[in-house]
Amino acid sequence: MKKIIKKDNNNNNNKVKKTQTSKTGELSYEEIQKIHSELSDRNKNDKLIASKEKCDVIGKSFGFIEPSIRKDIVDENIDKPFVLLSYGGTSKEIKRERKEKLRLEKLKTKKLGSKKKRELSFFSISSENCIYDQYLPLHQLWTQYIQDVMQQQKGPALVNKLLKADLHGAIVIVTKSKCPTFVGQKGIIVQETENTFKIITKENKLNIIPKEQCQFYLECCNQVVTIFGKHFCFRACDRANKKFKPRMNIEL
Repeated sequence: MKKIIKKDNNNNNNKVKKTQTSKTGELSYEEIQKIHSELSDRNKNDKLIASKEKCDVIGKSFGFIEPSIRKDIVDENIDKPFVLLSYGGTSKEIKRERKEKLRLEKLKTKKLGSKKKRELSFFSISSENCIYDQYLPLHQLWTQYIQDVMQQQKGPALVNKLLKADLHGAIVIVTKSKCPTFVGQKGIIVQETENTFKIITKENKLNIIPKEQCQFYLECCNQVVTIFGKHFCFRACDRANKKFKPRMNIEL
C-alpha cells in the first residue's frame, strides 16, 4: 500500500507544475506544436500560390512550364495543360528524312528523256506550221545576229566564227549531194540536229536533208560560204566548243 501511494503523489505533483506554468503565462508543449504546424501550412500555401502565378504567366507567354514548377503541380495533383518538348530523333534519322525529301522533290521535277520526247513528238513540226512566210522574221533576226557576231571580218576569222555560230534562220542551198534529189533545194533552216538540217521551202514543205552527204551554200555579210556537211556533223551546242582542224582534201 505504501508504494501505490507514492506513485499517486508524483503524478499529482506533475499535474500541479503544468497548471502552474500555464497560469504564469508560459506556453505549453502542445500549444507550441499547434503553432508550428499552422505556420508550416501557411508557408506551403504561399509557395503553391506563387508557383501557380508563375505557371499562369509562363503558360500564357510561352506555352510551357518550367520543370521545377512542374514538380510542385504534380505533387499537389493540379491539372494544368502543358506542352512537352520532344526530341526530334537521332542525327542518322534526320539525315535519312532529308534524303527522302530531296528524292521526292527530284521525282516531282524529273526531266523528260530523249526517248520520251521522241514518243511525244516533242521536236516534230506540224503541217499547219509549215509556212515559208511565217519564218521570214526568223531569217531577219538571224541576219542581225550574224552581223553582230562577224563584225565585218573576212577570211579565216570569218570561217572560224561561222563554224561556232547558230544557223537557225539562215537560208541555205544544197549545191552537191550523193543523192541527186537533194541538189538545188533551198529554204530556211528551222531545226538543226547532229546529222540533219530541217528546211522549209517556198512551196511550204518541210524537207529533212542529211549533212554527211551534202555540200551547202550560204550567204552572210555579203559574202559566200560553202559548208561541207561531212565535217559539220555536230549539234549546235557542241559545235560552239568544238575546235576544228583545217583539212586540204574534203570529199562527200
